[in-house]
Amino acid sequence: MWGALLWSPLWLLLLLSPRDGVHAAQPQAPGYLITAPSVFRSGVEEVISLTIFNSPREVTVQVQLVAQGEAVARNQGAILDKGTIKLKVPTGLRGQALLKVWGLGRQAEEGPLFHNQTSVTVDGRGTSVFIQTDKPVYRPQHRVLISVFTVTPDLRPVSEKLEAYILDPRGSRMMEWRHLEPVCCGITNMTFPLSDQPVLGEWFIFVEMQGHLYNKSFEVQKYVLPKFELLIDPPHYIRDLDSCETGTVQARYTFGKPVSGTLVINMTVNGVGYYSQEVGRPILRTMKIHGSQDFDICVKDMIPADVPEHFRGIVSIWAMVTTVDGSQQVAFDDSTPVQRQLVDIRYSKVTRKQFKPGLSYVGMVELSYPDGSPAEGVTVQIRAELTPKDNIYTTESVSREGLVAFEIPSIPMSAQHVWLEVFRELEDYDISDAFGVSREDGPFWWAGLTARRRRRSSVFPWPWGVTKDSGFAFAVRRGNGTGGDDPGEPEPPAGWRPVHRR
Repeated sequence: MWGALLWSPLWLLLLLSPRDGVHAAQPQAPGYLITAPSVFRSGVEEVISLTIFNSPREVTVQVQLVAQGEAVARNQGAILDKGTIKLKVPTGLRGQALLKVWGLGRQAEEGPLFHNQTSVTVDGRGTSVFIQTDKPVYRPQHRVLISVFTVTPDLRPVSEKLEAYILDPRGSRMMEWRHLEPVCCGITNMTFPLSDQPVLGEWFIFVEMQGHLYNKSFEVQKYVLPKFELLIDPPHYIRDLDSCETGTVQARYTFGKPVSGTLVINMTVNGVGYYSQEVGRPILRTMKIHGSQDFDICVKDMIPADVPEHFRGIVSIWAMVTTVDGSQQVAFDDSTPVQRQLVDIRYSKVTRKQFKPGLSYVGMVELSYPDGSPAEGVTVQIRAELTPKDNIYTTESVSREGLVAFEIPSIPMSAQHVWLEVFRELEDYDISDAFGVSREDGPFWWAGLTARRRRRSSVFPWPWGVTKDSGFAFAVRRGNGTGGDDPGEPEPPAGWRPVHRR
């Protein structure tokens, strides 16, 4: 007689080995391994796998499924080394049952070579049923499309008759189908039209098959205007104040369909920083839209012609779309900067504020466009002076990836302070110290004095705030190397030319 060991999680595993644990280590000892599902399904042919170890001849294996003391299914087969035995589970069986396995020799007088049993669960649902609708929410007068998929546990289609019905939120049976058969491949289709005044709420679809009931719900709601999103795609910045740029408005429903209707654009220019109190002339445009629509952004129509060179602002855009069914959506964008001077120049953080006389000095300048992107290929002039008339260094460089590096070979030993300036060559700019028009000249005005103008050089310091008194005056570091004295920020030399500041 052979001994046995049982293990049963998802699959049932019977491992039989010699009676004595010491003898089990012997390589020639007979034994067997049986695997089977831990859950049987009613009406399904289950498979039991067997492996016989170290048996010189075939072993006849008998398998029985016993429920309530009665064998409801049995089968047998001859196994040499490895094999399977199929067991048909009766339809309608459910609950707990015993799976019994015997191994028999050739001669009846030999008796069973091994015998074991374990408990299994029989699930009455031999078929899986899946119910699907074409959408989760319906409106009055919509048609509900229903599909029922029936498969076996190994996902093979089942073509058996079924019954179905629909209940409204009050529990009333609104539709019923009897003796439905799948059209093909285990798929059954049904349709149910909703009236113009259905009961609102959660409806249920019930499907009955092999004595089991399956259900799925769907919602019926009153008509609600579909939602759509509105996006404004403006230019990154205004490249030329005298020409028009193009923006785009996109309108799409949440399910992807383009929106058709009327688009109203309202835009103006608002000052920022020092000019935050300035508001430009509003521009209103109306046009049709189908999914997306381009529109022109003409800054010259929103600001006066004599706007100062150092003015900075943003384009404020409001877009409203009204669909043919009356729904509306509004979007706003103020991400487009406006400035006549398109390149911002600033000293980088690696530029030191101290120098040592007699040694070289290394610095770096950063150039960027109004949207923050690096300014490529821009020529700048960098000058270093001890006084307005004592220039010790001048160079011109072209920016690469928005950076310009410079090196002053040697600073005189007598230097106490060095003044750095960065210039960019401009095209014959007309710069004004005082600017603006009076309130009486019209409803739109800019703060300022009078419209006096004065011609200046085409070389203009860049940007505002980068002057000789802006913190880039470099003091001599003195002392014994352990600390040093700090002379503080010096005043600019007499006669230094002022520039506009933000």
